[in-house]
Amino acid sequence: MARCWRAKSKLFYNLSMKKMMMSLAAVALPCAAFSGAYSEMFKDGHLRFDYTPGEIVALETRAERELKENLDFLSHIPAADRNFNNTVRALEDAYTSYWFVPKNLSLLAYFHQDASVRKAAAELEAVGSEQKAAVFARKDVYRALKEYADKQEALPHEEARLLSKWLTRFERAGMALSEKDAQKYTELNTQRLQKITQYNVNLNNYKDELAVTREELDGLGETFIKRLARTKDGKYIVTLKYPDYNPFMASAKSEKARKALQKKFARRGGKENVKLLEDTLVLRREQAALLGYKRYPDYVLPVRMAKNYETLEAFLKNLQREITPLAQQEIASYLKLKAETTGEKAPQMTAWELPYWSNEYKRKYYQVDNEKIKEYFPTQYVIDGMFDVFGHLFGLRFEKANLPVWHPEVLVYQIKDAKTGELVSNFYLDLFPRDGKYTHAATWSFVDRFELSSGEMQTPSVVIAANFTPAGNGLPSLLEHSEVETLFHEFGHVLQMSLAASKYATLTGDNVAWDYIEAHSQLLENWAWQPEVLKKISAHYQTGAALPEDMITSLVKSKNVGVATAFLRQNFLGQYDLAAHTASHRVDSTQLYAQMMLEITGIPMTKGTYPQASFGHIMSLTDPYDVGYYVYAWSLVIAQDIFSRFEEEGLFNAELGAKLRKYIYTPGTVYDENEMVEKFLGRPYNDKAFLKSLGIE
Repeated sequence: MARCWRAKSKLFYNLSMKKMMMSLAAVALPCAAFSGAYSEMFKDGHLRFDYTPGEIVALETRAERELKENLDFLSHIPAADRNFNNTVRALEDAYTSYWFVPKNLSLLAYFHQDASVRKAAAELEAVGSEQKAAVFARKDVYRALKEYADKQEALPHEEARLLSKWLTRFERAGMALSEKDAQKYTELNTQRLQKITQYNVNLNNYKDELAVTREELDGLGETFIKRLARTKDGKYIVTLKYPDYNPFMASAKSEKARKALQKKFARRGGKENVKLLEDTLVLRREQAALLGYKRYPDYVLPVRMAKNYETLEAFLKNLQREITPLAQQEIASYLKLKAETTGEKAPQMTAWELPYWSNEYKRKYYQVDNEKIKEYFPTQYVIDGMFDVFGHLFGLRFEKANLPVWHPEVLVYQIKDAKTGELVSNFYLDLFPRDGKYTHAATWSFVDRFELSSGEMQTPSVVIAANFTPAGNGLPSLLEHSEVETLFHEFGHVLQMSLAASKYATLTGDNVAWDYIEAHSQLLENWAWQPEVLKKISAHYQTGAALPEDMITSLVKSKNVGVATAFLRQNFLGQYDLAAHTASHRVDSTQLYAQMMLEITGIPMTKGTYPQASFGHIMSLTDPYDVGYYVYAWSLVIAQDIFSRFEEEGLFNAELGAKLRKYIYTPGTVYDENEMVEKFLGRPYNDKAFLKSLGIE
């Protein structure tokens, strides 16, 4: 491979600055940069998923070898001969052609139907993360970047930003440290990755369930009950998966059964995960200290929109102050209803009571019957309606495609530009639960958009994985409205990953500032609450009738019921995440969780539980949610400010939608995130629209 590159190398070495600027698109990698292991992920131009465990290992091994060859070669180029193509672009392409191999394959650990493939892919996830870290542990590659950067050549904006991003990555990985400290940093990083991997394996493999009697299912609809598995003695099995857990906690009249299920739910991951989390917190603190940071958040936040600890702490505390009075009013209303219903003189609110009484409050005062409403939301009809809404808004169309998949239930669509017909992305939907599958709702990209060696753009491939109620017992798959909202949310991620259009993978996909990434998804949730949209996406599974006006009115009015309580819990998790990563000593994560949950939400943590053992956000290998759970609130402030424009100018305003696509979804991170939002709004963003959406003005 290296020999093939050398045949072209003199061309790059002898380019003048003017010529280099004219040929920035040329790829200065070994000539097989994207035709090695990377190309083996494709068959007939499409991603393949028919791997054996052995093929997964072999493909990763080849990708590692090719990465090393590419990096070895670029690091040995004489300093005088360095230019953008043979150093920065070469590094970008070497890394890109490697990273999407383990990223693509490791995703199969979350949802492939074959357990042996899942196991091999799960092991690969750790390997990929370790190799990724090893890239940033190479001082010779960092030196090569510095040699080129020190020339201070004038670069177009996109290329200058790419160089800056790469330098920052290496410096934050300890490459400016001494050899001894750099080695220590790498060792700590390896330990951290191993513990995070095991945490997620434990969580993904954790199984528990609750067997209940028919009487304990009182309050739940027949559609829910009919699909439950049974024990040998005739009891009904309620799992800890969301399609079981959420409806049961919201509707089951048996407090005893709800308590039992909530306790099991809050013990997911097991006690081993508690230790793994606490160990990881120590490792992160030690890594930050090596880099000269007083606290781990001081290391994390400078590359995000928040920028520093003080800004983030003030943001979370301010939201807590604004939201707490309304949350206290909500809980008082639930307690009053509970007292009136049960006759209790001094009722208490607990983690297993809150969802039930919130739902009962909706049911009584807003006539919201979630089980009845879901009859109007057949999953496929909602999907088609969603495509219609956002296709119009973003100038897109959606076509079913016959592409390889990892499970027969997976749906595939091609997203195309409505005007040009250009293929924008391949979009996969894996919507229903099964053993061994990821238990949350999430969106990932198998590959992002970036420029290949040929000059063509790689088509992104994006998947939504969810756990909606499947069809069964003569019923189609039906969505609760909360699941409709979740689908819209995840589709926002799909569009962001699909539409981002930089030439460089580092500046596209999900590489935006992490407290910005949820803005794209949370923005689209708003449309799931608009009467015009609810009519468009609803059709009773038996009659085909749209959701009735009275049900729409009640549903929309109920939107803010319990919203302050929900946001206060989210705020608590953000503050817990921040506090756990700020401590200067080993944290008792269970005690800290119990203390902060009570102080901030007013709801005590259930005794004998350890919810942080399933707090997967802050123990992620690929998504930097460590000191990052706050991003949901931060991004929501931005999202609501953006949505205020559509409230003013029209929900289906295609001209405004085109502007949204141009300034928010397409740029990726080619420009500063604050700058992009300000361009769309015509002003800096603020929290007025967000607080107004909660009823706080």
